[in-house]
Amino acid sequence: MAFLSRVFRSAPRDPDAARHAAEQASRDQEWQSCLENDRIPSFVQRRLADTKSGKLPWVSTTSVGGLLAQRTHGIKPIGLVSGNCWYQYGFSWTRGHYDGWHKAIDRLWREAVALGANAVVDVTMKVQRMADTSGQMDYGVLGTAVSIAGLRESRDPVVATVSALEFARLMEAGIVPVGLAIGAHYQWYYPNQNILGQNMSGLGMGMGGGMAMMGGWNQELTSLSEFLTDVRRTAVGQLQSDAARIGTGVLARVEYSEIEPGEAGEGVPPRYLARHIAFGTAVLHDPRHHVPMRLRSVFSAKDGKMTPQVDLTQEVI
Repeated sequence: MAFLSRVFRSAPRDPDAARHAAEQASRDQEWQSCLENDRIPSFVQRRLADTKSGKLPWVSTTSVGGLLAQRTHGIKPIGLVSGNCWYQYGFSWTRGHYDGWHKAIDRLWREAVALGANAVVDVTMKVQRMADTSGQMDYGVLGTAVSIAGLRESRDPVVATVSALEFARLMEAGIVPVGLAIGAHYQWYYPNQNILGQNMSGLGMGMGGGMAMMGGWNQELTSLSEFLTDVRRTAVGQLQSDAARIGTGVLARVEYSEIEPGEAGEGVPPRYLARHIAFGTAVLHDPRHHVPMRLRSVFSAKDGKMTPQVDLTQEVI
């Protein structure tokens, strides 16, 4: 202990500690104000301006092969953009999930606007739930802002989960990515109640409060199958409704499901919280529009005949 005391006594004090603390407090206050008023803090604006001008190097989520392929399509990475929202659930987990994702996406979009990007591509979406029972989640989105040769700086850049190269190929085919669509549904499942009018006799409570089969034979738990199917269908229906605001279809769809035990105790029956989340890139597509494809004859070594093949290299708008 005497040694530690000597070390701490001999450690130099930061003469600017008070100034640094004041700067951090001012920064935190500006963050809070900007989050409440949907604005970008001044220090983030400076970073984005330096990235846009080339003073800072650009950062991209694109692979090396993808970056090389993008150059042939006139696509240039500008920089990395991101958005986060730490959300406290209230009356509705389903509504909270929808709001949390869209707040994070909107903040990513605002950074893309500041960069003058035409699109944000290769967007990844991650969610982290608090380990306790406080009902809080952190929603995060990350993507690469890009510019497209021949297009002016956009005040409304498109946000998409597809890669930059896929984005360009879709545009060539007359399919226009227009944004992200999200669907989510949370619902409680009570295994000891016949909530769906199904036979619940095969479902019991196992060790540690988990769901287990009673009897030792193989059989489908029909009520649970119907319950989870309903949760998934509801989430996908919300995805379709969200996409209908801006597009005519959804692609690059990602989905995942979870079911986990909820709190149980005296007077509180065992229950499980099920959720299904789906998101993807909304697109505008006119099915009447067809991209011409030319047929060319190739020699087949299999039968020695000339066989017509579709020449995908001849695609034109």
